[in-house]
Amino acid sequence: FHWHLEFPGIFAVSDPPTANVDPTTGWQGGFTCVVGNPPWETLQLEDKQFFAAVGRNDIAKAKTAAIREKMIQTLAREDALLYAAYQATRRTSDATTHLVRGGRFPLTATGKINTYSVFAETFRTVATPTGTSGIITPTGLATDKTMAPFFADTLSSGRLIAFYDFDNEAKIFPGVHHAFRFAVTAMAGTQRTVSRTRFAFLTRHVADVPGRRFELAAEEAFALNPNTGTLPVFRTRADAEITLGVYRRHPILIRDGQAQGNVWGLTFSQGLFNMASDSGMFRQRDELAAEDFNGWSYDGDMEYLPLYEAKFLWYFDNRFSTYRNATQAQLNMQTLPRLTDHQHDDPNNEPLARYWISRPKVAEALAGKWDRGWLLGWRDITGVEKVRTFVSSVMPTSAVGHKFSLAFPNNPSHGLLLHAVWSSMIFDYVARQKISGTGMAYFVVKQIACPTPDSFAQASNWQPNCTLAEWVIPYVLELSYTSWRLRPYAQEMCDDGPPFRWNPDRRALLRADLDAAMLHVYGLTRVEAEHVLDSFPIVRKYEERDHGEYRTRRLVLEAYDRMTAASARSGSGWMSLAEPSAGSGPRHTPQ
Repeated sequence: FHWHLEFPGIFAVSDPPTANVDPTTGWQGGFTCVVGNPPWETLQLEDKQFFAAVGRNDIAKAKTAAIREKMIQTLAREDALLYAAYQATRRTSDATTHLVRGGRFPLTATGKINTYSVFAETFRTVATPTGTSGIITPTGLATDKTMAPFFADTLSSGRLIAFYDFDNEAKIFPGVHHAFRFAVTAMAGTQRTVSRTRFAFLTRHVADVPGRRFELAAEEAFALNPNTGTLPVFRTRADAEITLGVYRRHPILIRDGQAQGNVWGLTFSQGLFNMASDSGMFRQRDELAAEDFNGWSYDGDMEYLPLYEAKFLWYFDNRFSTYRNATQAQLNMQTLPRLTDHQHDDPNNEPLARYWISRPKVAEALAGKWDRGWLLGWRDITGVEKVRTFVSSVMPTSAVGHKFSLAFPNNPSHGLLLHAVWSSMIFDYVARQKISGTGMAYFVVKQIACPTPDSFAQASNWQPNCTLAEWVIPYVLELSYTSWRLRPYAQEMCDDGPPFRWNPDRRALLRADLDAAMLHVYGLTRVEAEHVLDSFPIVRKYEERDHGEYRTRRLVLEAYDRMTAASARSGSGWMSLAEPSAGSGPRHTPQ
């Protein structure tokens, strides 16, 4: 669409550019106000959606992408008309994407392009320098990495007037899923700037905006996401103040472009195998000759390792769920049976996988990245409405699907400390201020505030006779090492004993101590600690159902208070309700 040709009375072209000309387009003039709700669609063709729309669910619901591609190619012989329609639609999609990437949208035509993003850039461009533009888009306009150049430019130039984020629980948009997040964004022209931007997040009704609204300066927002300039997502001003305080005390995990910006020496990997593009090398149960599928398997002389999916893993639990005895209804809902406490107490009981991959393929995927018998990572699929948002876990070295992201510290012992931090409620709390969608992407994780390795080399305030690392490791050991498959992880912590028993009550106490410790390390006051714990409503709901109280809140605050009292007593130590076993010394009811 050629704006300056269609509206010659609104726009003019200046060559060379003069005053009041957009330096990107060379246009001058524009509309006083631009407002709209553009389409929210990806430009790229999605094969699943195309074939579902034409009634070919057999292709749309193919088990893997490799199988789907073969089925599409057979259409050339079996249904030439449908195949031709598919090819024409793909050509149109590819051509449109090529055109959009041609230079007119320098800030938004990146990655997997959505129509709302290029509309947003257009809205801002066609407004006069003293005008305003307002647009309704998914919240990803402010939080997605592909939108970072556009949003950071809007924020840093003082052109972001307001950003009001909504969930759809009240069905403002009846045809959109209730959990979908969208936002109203108001942007100023180049000659009309603002010093502080008005924000409101997770709003349910338009009338609620005035009561939830607060202001932030651009530099405050940038302090929280310095790599990308994307927007944190705060429910309240209290969340903003707590999070800003955390960022004043601790650096982000990885600061891009700085020589000392990666103090943990981390590299990341999106699992080891893509569940779609690598599916050709997956083996299923009926293809393997082994009788025992409780973990590793064999087919002749070839060893096959189970493909761990993110749903297998939870906090301090590498055996969270299993395909064993899963019903078709559970498979359709993408939920699996969970191991019971009794099953967890058997250190030989491992989750049953859906796929296996040969050991040489796994070794090839890890070559040059990692040489230990354990892996650290986090679930990619998540959301602020879940029980927890940043779900970290350690698992035995094996095949891993791409929805469980892996972290490789250059010093493996640092992985033990990161495991403790990443499993804490305060780290989860900070992480949930960063996302609006369903993915815990690298760019989000890199910008979460995290204590440095030097912090763990210092004495803990509540137990001054040992360093924070020495205090933390026994907790990580006992909470993690409940399965023989994680023996390499225990050996990393200098433990050669058998796995620990799975005692739910004791584990609750251990985790409460660890959570309380991290609240102190992050520097939160008692009131702030209460606020953080109260921000997990689903945890509260389940615990009130199962225990008659929000048990985690009580246990963590009690441990927090004991640590505070011990710190005030000038090094007299503190009392834990569940002192963990350390190293190869006395152990709590081992197997």
